[in-house]
Amino acid sequence: MTLGDDFETVLAAARTGEEWALTSLYQDLHPPLLRYLRAHEPYECEDLASETWLQAAAALDRFEGGEREFRKWIFTIARRRLVDLRRRNARRRTHAVSIDDLVELPDAGDVEVEAVDAVTAQAAIQRLVELLPADQAEVVLLRVLAGLTAEETGEVMGKKPGTIRVLQHRALDRLARDFAGAAVTGSPPQAM
Repeated sequence: MTLGDDFETVLAAARTGEEWALTSLYQDLHPPLLRYLRAHEPYECEDLASETWLQAAAALDRFEGGEREFRKWIFTIARRRLVDLRRRNARRRTHAVSIDDLVELPDAGDVEVEAVDAVTAQAAIQRLVELLPADQAEVVLLRVLAGLTAEETGEVMGKKPGTIRVLQHRALDRLARDFAGAAVTGSPPQAM
């Protein structure tokens, strides 16, 4: 977060319903929160983010801690909403599928445009999720997108900090090997 010394003042004002303070918290955390959720559930990320902010707003008066704890708290809520969604979806008989997933569009043939389009942050995040086992991808996303420490990530995921560090090391090692192999062969890294 970038509120620094102003965090306590902003939090106090947000607790009283001051629109400027709520907006400040939202603007600071919403972009990384949305990227985190989009990496896990691209079609549900907006709804999950809304649920996260609604729950945070309802419990704001009970929050205790500083700026780092607030960030961890928001991402913990988001992760719980994600788990709840997956539980609900597991009980459903059918899943909605995007029309884009059903139809293959013909090749446009503009290699430069395709290359630029492929090099986006979201594409990189999606590739990371495809390449890594779920727990390793979760660790990297929480450490990079949320900016959490190993200890904070462990609290969010319910794992020990040492386990988080091992998962992160394995993830980065796997990514380095896959991308190095792709550079040598000229083909994209392979998913597990």
